[in-house]
Amino acid sequence: MKNMRTKCMGWITIALLFFGLAIQPAVCNSAEDWPQFHLDPQHIGCSSHKAPDAALLAWESEAIGAQEGSSVSVAEGKVFVNCVGNLTCLDQKTGKMLWSTAFDPTPDLCQVFGFSPAYHQGKVFLSGKKTFCLNSSDGREIWSYSAPTGKSAVDGGPAISDGRVIISDWDGHHYYCLNEDTGAELWNYTVEGNAQSTPAIDSKRVVFGGWEWGLGGTVYCVDLDNGSEIWNITTKNSPCGSASILGDMVYFTTYNFDGDGEVMAVTLQEGRPLWEKTIQRTDCTPALANGLLYVCGGTDGFSDKMTYCFNATSGELLWNTSKEEGIGEWRCSPAYADGLLFVGKTEKASNSYTTLCALNATTGEEVWSYPAGGSAPAVAGGMVFSIGCGKVYAFGQGGQEQ
Repeated sequence: MKNMRTKCMGWITIALLFFGLAIQPAVCNSAEDWPQFHLDPQHIGCSSHKAPDAALLAWESEAIGAQEGSSVSVAEGKVFVNCVGNLTCLDQKTGKMLWSTAFDPTPDLCQVFGFSPAYHQGKVFLSGKKTFCLNSSDGREIWSYSAPTGKSAVDGGPAISDGRVIISDWDGHHYYCLNEDTGAELWNYTVEGNAQSTPAIDSKRVVFGGWEWGLGGTVYCVDLDNGSEIWNITTKNSPCGSASILGDMVYFTTYNFDGDGEVMAVTLQEGRPLWEKTIQRTDCTPALANGLLYVCGGTDGFSDKMTYCFNATSGELLWNTSKEEGIGEWRCSPAYADGLLFVGKTEKASNSYTTLCALNATTGEEVWSYPAGGSAPAVAGGMVFSIGCGKVYAFGQGGQEQ
């Protein structure tokens, strides 16, 4: 069953006009690169640049151990990849390895969750057992930071804004703000439960979550300059993923270990709830484009895997993929570009990403797919990059249709 996709294009166009969405600007980031998790400190996951309209495979990397569930970052003509025990740099046009620097990953959980690197002004940052900063040209270490708790990051990479790097230590219950150039700690904030998300930052406000197994959690907003709390709200399920911020609205999802999760919208200024909708359990970070919100969820062996499109202002569901299609997964944060939504599929037997799908962002219909990749896609320079089964796949410029 295609749900709302069975409605004709005319109905969708009328609905978009009614809600004022068809005349809204795309509000996508105009940068050519994709330097941080989900593009930028706000995590909008929306690029204003071209994207391939067919499965044009430009290159696939060697089997470098690229981490399932993570996303690459792209800048300076380079692709930076978390390879669990190494941060690896590839040439953006060819996929050739330029350098690889070893690091100590988070023990035990490093293969399950997605730690994405972040790039800024010639430096690359990644968290694991500790957080380190490397020279983007040659992989040389500039500085490293170990949390005072001795704990490691889980499913939460660095976020960078205004000369500050925000990181976390998971079951150490803290988020830390570091000086971007030196790694010196500027402030820290203690949360209830696990500090897991990659922080979202906008207007000098930092949004992140804390949660406990099966006991729900809390979403916090603190001041970027000093870490003082601005607001917090309690959630019935676990805000394990990372938020997206657009204007005065904050969007985030929750994971329910016993059933359905939610996607929620609150105000950035005071954390006032605006709407909440039930979706499959997920850690997904929403993508925001043209007044629409895209999100996916579902866990192999526990719940159906689906991708959704909502009106970002009202929370009205416009379309969703079917459970039979199995498009989307709890670790996959979709990416928008050029009228397409890029999202992955996993293989139930292996829990690995095995397919990258490009959907029509207005209707949810599949435009093209490729039987590899799929993990948290990134779009840069007219190309789409995604991880699957230990490799990085690049689509677009110079590619051949498969």
